[in-house]
Amino acid sequence: MLLLGLDLGTQSVKAVVCDEGLAVRGQHAIAYATQHPAPDRAEQDPRSWEQALAPAIAGALAAAGARGEDIGALAIAGQLDGCVAVDASGRPLHAALIWQDRRAIAETSRGDARRVFEIAGQVADPGHMAPKICWLRDHGVVAARFHQPVSYLVERLTGVAVIDPALASSTMLMELATSAWSPELLAAFAITADELPAIRPTCSIAGALTGEGARLTGLRAGTPVAVGTGDDFANPLGAGVVAPGSIVCAIGTGEVVGAVSTTAVLDRIGAEPMVETHRYPTGAFFIENPGWLSGGAVRWAVRMLGLPDDAALDALAATAPPGAGGITFLPALAGAMTPVWRPDARGTLHGLAAGHDRAHVARAVLEGLAFASRDVAERLVAMGLPASDVLLLGGGARSRVWSQLRADVLSIPHRVAPNSDTCPIGAAMIAAVASGSVSDLEHAAALAPAASEVFAPGSRETRTALDAAYRRYQDLFSRLAAE
Repeated sequence: MLLLGLDLGTQSVKAVVCDEGLAVRGQHAIAYATQHPAPDRAEQDPRSWEQALAPAIAGALAAAGARGEDIGALAIAGQLDGCVAVDASGRPLHAALIWQDRRAIAETSRGDARRVFEIAGQVADPGHMAPKICWLRDHGVVAARFHQPVSYLVERLTGVAVIDPALASSTMLMELATSAWSPELLAAFAITADELPAIRPTCSIAGALTGEGARLTGLRAGTPVAVGTGDDFANPLGAGVVAPGSIVCAIGTGEVVGAVSTTAVLDRIGAEPMVETHRYPTGAFFIENPGWLSGGAVRWAVRMLGLPDDAALDALAATAPPGAGGITFLPALAGAMTPVWRPDARGTLHGLAAGHDRAHVARAVLEGLAFASRDVAERLVAMGLPASDVLLLGGGARSRVWSQLRADVLSIPHRVAPNSDTCPIGAAMIAAVASGSVSDLEHAAALAPAASEVFAPGSRETRTALDAAYRRYQDLFSRLAAE
């Protein structure tokens, strides 16, 4: 029997075919587009996700030398914080407002921020699902249900509307202590539990592929489909993270920094919380900042500097000195998530002078993104979470220049996972447990390979220069936030 893990990402659907030992036998990805009808808006057509499924799965099966009937179970993990309005048959009524979408700022205030944090462990922010639901309804969308992207696809494949506690904990509507929809928060946003998927365990079977599900995937009808989870959780899971010890930094289009905790600790360190507390598929908790535009910021810089690709940006940045000659980049291209959450903030390049060139700008972008990661890492440590090292995941982890820079900025070792795309592997682990081929996620995670490379912090001189640049970054944000 083979297992199928699907990653419903911001840029593509990725499919991996794994054997029962969770070794990857084949993988494939199919891309789709994001529309930005206004600077604060980011939408995707849910039908583009559906159309990407069958070719992504077919490509992974072909790479594995397997057939659709060889798949014993599948699971989906994917982007958090989107909102899909559907009719009674589960079909979309509007473009999905994805995690980058910030239009629902006014609607966010319908829930008391203090109560949202105390009950749900969430920062009241327009990126989350509850205010997006309000915005859609305020603009004439009459829906039978509202989904996260993953739960939307699960219903399209099985006809069953379910969501796991980890994904549900990112909506501003779930009570963290009970893993149930909160009556108080539902009332605050005038949402009923019937308008949301039912909360079910991550590794339980949502249902079997219907005829429509078989058509969309190219697999046999009746194939079991697990409830699944979000990519923030499947990424560390796919790298074998099930216990406290490492800070996890997953660098995709967005950058997620967090750590596993055995208890539901809340961020009460500063005047405002920087990190949120989510459920984790193992039953533990994941304390995280759900991310800023990171790989997306790199692609923006590549385009703005007229470079051919990310590797060219790396090579250019490597020629500039630590501290980027005094240029500071604030990575708020889709709102600020660190050092405080400001959805209306915008990115900044500060300190430009005639003596600077493209190399200084390239270096400043990579440094600014690493400084945001340091913001979160230092908050996690202040909350008492252990941080022996940082585990780098995602496409950004392929950059040796950036990996070393991050180790220098945080002054702790950075390990790189051998499989940069761990989200679909985490989904395959969930499918393995759901099918019974592995007893639990802890046993599944133990099968993950060890880190392939470790980057140690560099020279004291380099770290001193980066410390000074980090203080400039903090000071600049404070001054701009006060305006």
